[in-house]
Amino acid sequence: MLKMTQQLLDLTKEIQLSADAGAWDTVAKLQITRENLIKKIEQLPVPQDEKSSLEIEALIIEIQKTDAAIMPKVIEQMRALNENRKQTNKGKKMTKAYQSTR
Repeated sequence: MLKMTQQLLDLTKEIQLSADAGAWDTVAKLQITRENLIKKIEQLPVPQDEKSSLEIEALIIEIQKTDAAIMPKVIEQMRALNENRKQTNKGKKMTKAYQSTR
């Protein structure tokens, strides 16, 4: 479980780098991989030794911090996509209205 949680942190940091670079297609692909890894981790038994549990806890806290840093970028990207969609729809309506007057 520890190894897979470390992989999850590495993947989360890769998502952050891609988001910082504006590589949203890569972010989407990595997010799918991340979701699948989370599902696998959830199926594993919780470690019984305290050392492993504490290491996993520290990794999870780091993952949560990274997620918190990514979220404002994701929200801004969603807002920009929504605005772009509205502009596209407005253009389509204007074209349709123009064509109906001919």
